[in-house]
Amino acid sequence: MSLILLATACQRNSYSTYSRKYKVSYSCNVMDAPFNQIIIRGHFLAVRKVGNKLKTRDSDGKETEIELTAVQNSGYQMGMCGIILGTPTLNNDDVSVWAYDLGCPVCDSESTRLSFDVNGTAICKNCKGSWSLNASGFPIDENASRPLLRYPVIRNGNTVTVSN
Repeated sequence: MSLILLATACQRNSYSTYSRKYKVSYSCNVMDAPFNQIIIRGHFLAVRKVGNKLKTRDSDGKETEIELTAVQNSGYQMGMCGIILGTPTLNNDDVSVWAYDLGCPVCDSESTRLSFDVNGTAICKNCKGSWSLNASGFPIDENASRPLLRYPVIRNGNTVTVSN
């Protein structure tokens, strides 16, 4: 009897790799700029929807605006406050694209977006936490108490789809 209770308790506390807290539905072609940089190891791109535009920002701070079609505008859902797409350098033998939420997992607020640098370090200006985008989104200091929220990614040819 106690063995059944122990097994049930372990299942309830199990860690899930992907977040289901916020809805994500997005796709892009990795042959089109600026998305072509996300398939290079160690390169990341922030993507968020603002009105009827898609705004991107790379690790160098370069921003791009893309006008959305009516179908894209109504269909795209971007998590808490956007997504970070890229190919981590560590723990990624198959060289696949990963997706993290652009929102800070500690602050858990739509108004608290992460910034990131060319080294793949994501930083929250509010709580001062920092995470490694190249090492599965794990915290790299004591201010970050949990890993970044991550979303499942499927790559089919040149199309990358993030959806939960």
